[in-house]
Amino acid sequence: MYLMSIEEFAEYLGETKRTIYRYIQSGDCPPYIRINKKNIKFDKKDVDDWLESRKIRPQSPAKQGDPDA
Repeated sequence: MYLMSIEEFAEYLGETKRTIYRYIQSGDCPPYIRINKKNIKFDKKDVDDWLESRKIRPQSPAKQGDPDA
C-alpha cells in the first residue's frame, strides 16, 4: 500500500489542494484514511480505481444510432 498525502494526490491529478478539499467535502473522491483531524491519506490503488471509474468511453457514431454510418 502506498499512501499519498493531499499534496501528492493534488499533484498526481494536476489539481490544487483546494480542489482536493472540495472533492472530500462533496464526497466525490476516492476512499481515504483519516490519520487524525488534519492528516488524510489516500491509497494510490484507490485513487487509480477511482480515476478508472470516471473514464468516459465515447461510442463511435455507428453505435449511437446514426443511420448513415
